[in-house]
Amino acid sequence: MSYQVLARKYRPRTFRETVGQEHVLQALINALDHNRLHHAYLFTGTRGVGKTTIARILAKCLNCESGVSSEPCGQCSACVEIAENRFVDLIEVDAASRTKVEDTRELLENVQYAPTRGRYKVYLIDEVHMLSGHSFNALLKTLEEPPPHVKFLLATTDPQKLPVTILSRCLQFNLKNMNPEWIVHHLKEILEKELVPFEESALWLLGRSADGSMRDAMSLSDQAIAYGSGKITEAEVRTMLGTIDQRAIYEMIGALARQDGKALLGAVEQMSEQAPDYAAALAELLALMHRVAIAQALPEAVDNSHGDRDKVLELAQALPPEDIQLFYQTALLGRRDLPLAPDPRAGLEMVLLRMLAFKPQGLAEIPKKPLPAAGENTPPTSPGERLAEQIPEETPAAKTEAAPDFTAREEPATDPKPLADKPPEPVAPRSAESPVTQDAPVAQEPPMPQQEEPPPYTEEDMPPFDGPYQPAPKKVRERSEHAPEPRGAIDAPPRTPEPQPRSEPPAPPPASSAAPTKPVETGAPPPRKKTVPKVALADTRPENWAQVFLGLNAGGLLQSTAANCVLVGRQGNDLSFVLDERHSALFDEGQQQRLADVLTDYYGEPVRVRIQPGEVEGETPAAQAQRIKEENRVQALEAMKTDPIVQQLVEHFGATLREDTVQPLE
Repeated sequence: MSYQVLARKYRPRTFRETVGQEHVLQALINALDHNRLHHAYLFTGTRGVGKTTIARILAKCLNCESGVSSEPCGQCSACVEIAENRFVDLIEVDAASRTKVEDTRELLENVQYAPTRGRYKVYLIDEVHMLSGHSFNALLKTLEEPPPHVKFLLATTDPQKLPVTILSRCLQFNLKNMNPEWIVHHLKEILEKELVPFEESALWLLGRSADGSMRDAMSLSDQAIAYGSGKITEAEVRTMLGTIDQRAIYEMIGALARQDGKALLGAVEQMSEQAPDYAAALAELLALMHRVAIAQALPEAVDNSHGDRDKVLELAQALPPEDIQLFYQTALLGRRDLPLAPDPRAGLEMVLLRMLAFKPQGLAEIPKKPLPAAGENTPPTSPGERLAEQIPEETPAAKTEAAPDFTAREEPATDPKPLADKPPEPVAPRSAESPVTQDAPVAQEPPMPQQEEPPPYTEEDMPPFDGPYQPAPKKVRERSEHAPEPRGAIDAPPRTPEPQPRSEPPAPPPASSAAPTKPVETGAPPPRKKTVPKVALADTRPENWAQVFLGLNAGGLLQSTAANCVLVGRQGNDLSFVLDERHSALFDEGQQQRLADVLTDYYGEPVRVRIQPGEVEGETPAAQAQRIKEENRVQALEAMKTDPIVQQLVEHFGATLREDTVQPLE
């Protein structure tokens, strides 16, 4: 007996054997069991998803000698003949080869005659979208009101080409593409029946290459069996298909997570031994990053189309979400520029090295790890250390007293205090005889002549716009050490000045040969970075958990988890936390042990941790940082509103302060 291909040998004979398409099968089964049969059915979908197979099973259900039901017996002459494609009352038509209107009219001439052997005369028209416009017009009337003994079953891969008049006369069923999990499960059953040895990883390669078509998957399995001499292995299937080794892609992502450039280039070297398509390798890298990003946002939504769901979840925990987003964008741009590279492999390596070189910056929600100061041998501190700069150490009253004062101050010329403790002085005008030098001493400073501060400009004092303009003397502002300096934008409406008599600008003060030769100070030195004192385990309480968090050496998902936890209790060395349920999507049991290890390093003694997602009562470190940021912004906004210069702009020019742009300087 000649060999029969797998796609034909294992074609489903009943609805129960059909893989997938439950939404279609359920409707047909209910219609058959309750005798609610339509006269025309239209099955749409891509190639190899079961359109013709379901139509033949439906014809078998309609003509089974045991009666109309969703489970034909499969033993009667009608069932056997339909399975062998020789039933006289099942008329299969290939519309691609019979597109003329004459062929359609010839087909419809026998519609009025009763079936020869079966209960119904079934017309199965495959690729119905290939019919001509005249053929559709000839079919319309019969398709709408056929004789009671006639059923039309139409199948097409392109329903958009069908006229609306045809679609409105049929019950339309859209068949879905087969996902790789269904395909792999079905191939396992078939290969076990055929006694063919196989590797499951090879079946995943076949399932992805089938692109949603079960028939293509079974045809590729036939080819793989022949290529592997009776067995299916991953290496042989990968060679047959010419696909990229997925293990090299995993190694690249892992090397990026570890910041290991040697391992990164080693993965490219290992992959290059198979002469791969580097553009396809970059596409596989993008696809894996996409799945990792989905795992970070919604772990339960990760598909197992590659059979590597656990590996994807592991990578999602090893990489911060902002890194994955930056890597994806870098790879996307690199794929566009890859044809411009002198060598495809060099182009891929440059894309990977670019991912290794750049890191996300400017993230306020997820603080980054600062570099240690020069001369320090301490390990890198927690990325949450940036929160330490925002934790207030003063009372609200003290913070109010330290608000920035932007008004000019006049100091005595002879101040006994050192220069570092003095506020900045007004800048004296330069002269050709006394240039300002950087090396001049500041101890023998001659007294500065005091000058009266000119009154603020009024609208009458302003010179006309078409003449020379002499700006008001610059005022040196004193910055408070504790309060941030606000910044913002002011929108001033256009103002047309009234014509005024021209006035000469005031003459500049005469140059003096006794001008000081000291460097000009522009402001107070920046405040030193605050350090957070360490908390002992015995003193750890829920109210100082944020202080403990700032000293932890945690990163990635663990840092995000700890920042959104509140400490609810401590018994000896056992710490109990509640994780905010709004941030528990990426939480897993392994993070308890990792947080325990980090806290053990912090306290210097073993600690056990228990984390339970739920509704938090209290303020998490992340919420505290956000609150402090908002308080600083409100203070900066109030400082801008009370600034004399801003008030003059608003009063005299009708300016408007854009409050949404005011931000405190970090």
